[in-house]
Amino acid sequence: MVHDIEVIEEINDNNIFLRKISKNDAKFLYHSLKQREITNYMSLGPLKTLDSSKRLIGNYLKYWSNFSQYNYIIEIKEGNTINNAGSISLWNISWLHMRAEIGIWLVPDYWKQGIGEKAINLIKIITFNHLKLNRIEAHVAVDNIRSITLFKKCEFIKEGTLKQYLNFNGIYHDALILACLNTKKVKSK
Repeated sequence: MVHDIEVIEEINDNNIFLRKISKNDAKFLYHSLKQREITNYMSLGPLKTLDSSKRLIGNYLKYWSNFSQYNYIIEIKEGNTINNAGSISLWNISWLHMRAEIGIWLVPDYWKQGIGEKAINLIKIITFNHLKLNRIEAHVAVDNIRSITLFKKCEFIKEGTLKQYLNFNGIYHDALILACLNTKKVKSK
C-alpha cells in the first residue's frame, strides 16, 4: 500500500545530517554497538564481530528496498570534519495503518548536546511530510529517563504503559508508549 511517498536518503538541519545507512558504516556500527552503555536499552544486543555489523547493515538495506524500515546515520559537521554520532530508524512500518516505530541511539560523546532532539525533528519531517505517515511511536523502558525526556521534548505524548513489554538480557521491563501524531505539516528547515 505504498503510494505517493518520497523516500528521503538525506536531510539536514544546519550541522546535523541524517543520511541513509550504507555498507561503509559497518565499522562505526560495530565499534558503537559493542558498548553496553549504548545497547543497554536496545533490543539489539552488543555486536560481537564486524561481520555481524555487516550482516545487520545488509538486512537494513533490504528492509529499505522493501519500504519496511528506514535506517539513518546521524552525522555532525564540526568545522571541516563530519563525524558519525549515532543512528535513528523508522521501523515496523504499517502502510495500512500509516504508522511506524522510531528508535534512536547516540554515542556517549554526543549525549546532552541537543543532537537527539534535532535528529528526531528531522525524522518527523521525513515521516509526516515525505512518507505521509500519520503516527510514529516509541516504546521506551520506564527507567530509561533520558530517552523519555528526549521524546517528550520532541512533542511525543505518553499514551500508556505496556507491562513486561521489553526483554533485556532475560529480564522483562515495562515500556511507555510515546507517540507523535501528524496533526499538522512539519516545517522543513
